[in-house]
Amino acid sequence: MEATGSYGDEVAEFLYNQGYSVSIINPACIKAYASSKLKRHKTDEVDAVLIAEYANKNELHPYKPRDSMLKKLRSFYRCQQNLKIQRTQVSNYLENEHTLPDSISIIYRRLLNEIDLQIKSIDLLIDELLTNNSTLKEHCENLQSIPGVGKITAIAILSEVPDFSSFNSARQLAAYAGLTPKQNTSGTSVRGKSRLSKIGSSNLRKALYFPAISAKSHNSIVKEFANKLKNRGKNTMVIIGAIMRKLLHIAFGVIKHKTKYNSQMLYT
Repeated sequence: MEATGSYGDEVAEFLYNQGYSVSIINPACIKAYASSKLKRHKTDEVDAVLIAEYANKNELHPYKPRDSMLKKLRSFYRCQQNLKIQRTQVSNYLENEHTLPDSISIIYRRLLNEIDLQIKSIDLLIDELLTNNSTLKEHCENLQSIPGVGKITAIAILSEVPDFSSFNSARQLAAYAGLTPKQNTSGTSVRGKSRLSKIGSSNLRKALYFPAISAKSHNSIVKEFANKLKNRGKNTMVIIGAIMRKLLHIAFGVIKHKTKYNSQMLYT
């Protein structure tokens, strides 16, 4: 079945619990497969046939439901992020507070205070969940030992990665996040710029952007890595994307080996 977000996850989990073998396919794969067959029409019937054909011709990864604690952690994290977006929106309204009637200004300030309270309550729920789950707490602490990775980023990684054990390598995890480079070459003459594929978890990429900027200055390994890319003529955004991928490789390593970050260890 195609990935369709939370509704699709519920269907997949129901089918899994009924004893069916389930695989969830990235819609981009089906779209590319349809293009290769020169399909011009898009209906539910056509899509169902395409998905069945694709599943029959390709080796698919079996679906495995997320751990209940990880599902809860992801819900807390995403709720918190949505609240922060709302907080920014309300704060933007208050930038022009002098143009607003006093009654509207009061409403916005009350709303801001309420959002702050809810963000703090989510923080407490996350802390309680980690306290009651020694494995999650250990993973979170190990991730925070990586220079540039704070508590929120550690929680984001644990929340947005379905199951570290389902990835055989750090490169597979980077591909899941859409952080692997997409080559643009043809023959010997066409050499286009490499870009991030961005076919994957946008939430995970967003969570790694600012930590990558921080790690560029505060993580000696990453700083050296970034300087090498700069000396090779790579632009800033390419370097930031590469650092995001590097951080995810390191995160995969500390989770896999159940250890804190070690600058002497090779994370690939």
